[in-house]
Amino acid sequence: MDQKAATIEIPELIQFLQSSLNDLPDERKPGNNTKYQVEDAVMAAFSIFFTQSESFLDHQRLMKNNKGKDNAESLFSIKKIPCDNQIRNLLDPVPAATIFRAFQEVYQWLNKNGVLKKFLYLDEEILIALDGTEYFSSQKINCPHCNCRNHRNGTTTYFHGCVTPIVVSPNQKQVINLEPEFIKKQDGYQKYDCENAAVKRWLNKNNQKKYGYPVTLLGDDLYSRQPICELALKQGYNFIYVCLKTSHKTLYDWLEFLERSGEVTTVEKKQWDGRKNLIYRYRYTSRVPLKDEDSSLEVNWCEVTVINEKTEEIIYQNNWITNHKITENNIEEMVKAGRSRWKVENEGNNVLKNHGYNLEHNFGHGENHLCELLLSLNLLAFLFHTVLDLVNYTYQKVRKILVTRTTFFKDIRTLLKYLWFKDWSHLFSLIITEHDPLKRVNSS
Repeated sequence: MDQKAATIEIPELIQFLQSSLNDLPDERKPGNNTKYQVEDAVMAAFSIFFTQSESFLDHQRLMKNNKGKDNAESLFSIKKIPCDNQIRNLLDPVPAATIFRAFQEVYQWLNKNGVLKKFLYLDEEILIALDGTEYFSSQKINCPHCNCRNHRNGTTTYFHGCVTPIVVSPNQKQVINLEPEFIKKQDGYQKYDCENAAVKRWLNKNNQKKYGYPVTLLGDDLYSRQPICELALKQGYNFIYVCLKTSHKTLYDWLEFLERSGEVTTVEKKQWDGRKNLIYRYRYTSRVPLKDEDSSLEVNWCEVTVINEKTEEIIYQNNWITNHKITENNIEEMVKAGRSRWKVENEGNNVLKNHGYNLEHNFGHGENHLCELLLSLNLLAFLFHTVLDLVNYTYQKVRKILVTRTTFFKDIRTLLKYLWFKDWSHLFSLIITEHDPLKRVNSS
């Protein structure tokens, strides 16, 4: 398919979620009040995240009473709107993995329609950045799967976290988030879970072949350990991981020896950033042992130091290990790939935490799966908006008209509170018309 012609509408994306909602667990006994369906509870929770409005369902109940119709049904196919407590009770038995198929179908659509080609980097590879983040924290609420921190003052903080795999590219402002891997105490285990163990589970579940392209994994210093590197290679991945001197004594002892032997190559390039000349000093070498053992994995190492040419101030410095062969021709691209790991924080987790999705807000904890399912629905809402921003012309036009993400969601919330829309096209057309004087005159 022609990449320029690829487009998708909100109902199609929502269908990816709805198609995964078959045979949902329902722990209510036949005699209980089953007025509300579990599927409606899932879609109700999703609608809150997609509109970034905790009051969305309350407004739609009021609209239903006043007008006999509501946006929850017309835009999200919610037949009957449960209250917040009913939503939490209905969703607690539903494993988060129930909706992971929706993440996978979105990825497959992007691949099939050529959209992923925009993200290809290095040797036509997909870059997947891995990073851990917390999304629930409380000193009172906890469940059997919570991890915990004991503080010096005698208090305990209970928390949930996850690893968020995200497709990134130095050439794209958007990121594509994949289904998460949860950092939680595992069934049958007494030990608390950690990011390291969660990444290993993710690697064992997800072979590189599922992504349709060669994949290079990006990660911080936590990932540049032999067990994770070896597992990544076993699963078909390449990797570029941050590698700090403080945690890799053997590797950096070898680097000192290689440098004295003249086996560390240095390349310098100048670049004007619009205000000042920068010197990019690259250093790299091959086949350095990762640890002090005969069985050590050998990796390739590189470093970049960014210097203000005029002041000689060091602006940035970092180091990585990789299984990719490093040459003078690809060192700049290799470093750009390694540095794009920050997109998982800047364009991913930072947006989710601070720009409307409120990732760390306690939407509900539950006793079983509620916390994880709500987190997954929030991530899915973020993914749907990202896809629309990538391929839907009308959505792009509305975002451009309203300029900021904050204004976009504020206007959406206001319109959905007071007006009924038969579909999303109706809503977006109203925004476009109201901001186009000629169309406004013609429509009147």
